[in-house]
Amino acid sequence: MMTRKSFLCGAAAFAAVRPWRVFAATGAARPITLDIAGATPDLRFGVVSDVHVREAAGLYGTEALVKAFTWFRDQGADGIVIAGDMADHGLVSQLQCVADAWNRVFPDGRGLGGRPVEKLFIYGNHDIEGFRYSKLTPPPDALIATDRAAAWERAFGEPYAPIWKKTVRGYTFIGAHWDGWKGVPSIEPYLKEHAADLRGDRPFFYIQHPHPKGTCHGDWAWGQDDGFATRALSPFPNAIAFSGHSHHPLVDERAIWQGAFTSIGTASLRYIDPVYGRENAGPSALDDLRQMALVDRFSGKEGLLVSVYSGRVVVRRRDIVNDGDLGPDWVIPLPATEPKPFDFAARGASAVPPEFPADAKVVVRGPFDGKDRKGRAVRQIEVSFPAATAGDGRPRAYDYEVAAEVEESGARRIARSKRVYSPTYFLTPERDTGMAGCVFSLDELGTRKAKWLNPKVRFRVRAAESFGNPGRALASDPVAL
Repeated sequence: MMTRKSFLCGAAAFAAVRPWRVFAATGAARPITLDIAGATPDLRFGVVSDVHVREAAGLYGTEALVKAFTWFRDQGADGIVIAGDMADHGLVSQLQCVADAWNRVFPDGRGLGGRPVEKLFIYGNHDIEGFRYSKLTPPPDALIATDRAAAWERAFGEPYAPIWKKTVRGYTFIGAHWDGWKGVPSIEPYLKEHAADLRGDRPFFYIQHPHPKGTCHGDWAWGQDDGFATRALSPFPNAIAFSGHSHHPLVDERAIWQGAFTSIGTASLRYIDPVYGRENAGPSALDDLRQMALVDRFSGKEGLLVSVYSGRVVVRRRDIVNDGDLGPDWVIPLPATEPKPFDFAARGASAVPPEFPADAKVVVRGPFDGKDRKGRAVRQIEVSFPAATAGDGRPRAYDYEVAAEVEESGARRIARSKRVYSPTYFLTPERDTGMAGCVFSLDELGTRKAKWLNPKVRFRVRAAESFGNPGRALASDPVAL
């Protein structure tokens, strides 16, 4: 049994508007002709999610949160959104660490020059039940879940409500705290009750922890709600929703979705969780994806800076720790327009595929004696190729398709096709310019052992953008097996 003392956490600590880089939703093909360089926004706020604080310092400390708060403060933010999962184990002391980080950067709730900055925070699943995931048995008074309201009011000095409504510089924010794995059923009657105040051309902003079902990241998103928020927000084309939970990165262009309303995924300030199904991003349950190391998820810590102008909302994607932008800004026209620039189907149909540099080559190493992720000895082949970077109106690669074409006695067949991420695909473009690769086992190629078949393998690699549109294939020389 842990004692209350063992959970105590030690307390750790109106800028000029930049010239905006604004591009079309398809990735960088066509600049949007909106001259907002030097303009002052009507509202500006920062967005982070899935902070997962355990202590003041260390891998699960508050350093990244303090840095995010500081950067948002220096950009002149009027408020900061945290879309859930503040306290990793759901402990009161961990929530206090978040409050201490806030007070360090925004004493008395004020930024530079005494500018007021509003807390726009909500609980996520870890805040309420995170202790269960780590099989901890803390005393009841150490848990946020024992008394959500008391823990909130003690940490943040403001009243708690399961759904709250705040006004910042004339714009409405609505936050819905975690209410279980199905979502927040009460959001539907709540928005109906306030519909008269919410309708119109002026946007309002909604915050919950899980993604509204069928919106950002589409059907690939992990941990969507059961559709409560999607139904509740659909009557409001001026609604812009922010959600976390999945940890899916902001370099994925599917992180922003437009349908009946706009929905934006907020990634994570702790670690990135790639969309599965890739050779270096599959959970252990996908035993057929196991031949190479997983991407280093902890090197990515992401957030958003949202600026509201007359006629548009500009969303800036930021690598908080490495101080860089993750891609072109997303520009949402106001009021809501048709066709919607961030509609999945339209963007997928018109997306420009990435391409490799003209001098790019595929390099094959092996076969050699290697080990898979579970440490099992296996004969492997490694395929390496340069990252497909942005340029000439084309986006950077989101992932790669690597197909192994086996030839035996002159007959060719595709033995195995895999998708793989660059190990730095979720970092800034400047940090994603090295080599990428994929590993196959000989067993996956299904080759027969008879030497008279003269088996050979050639690898074809294509770079794809977020909606799956691939560029031209880059082929290796054939390698004898």
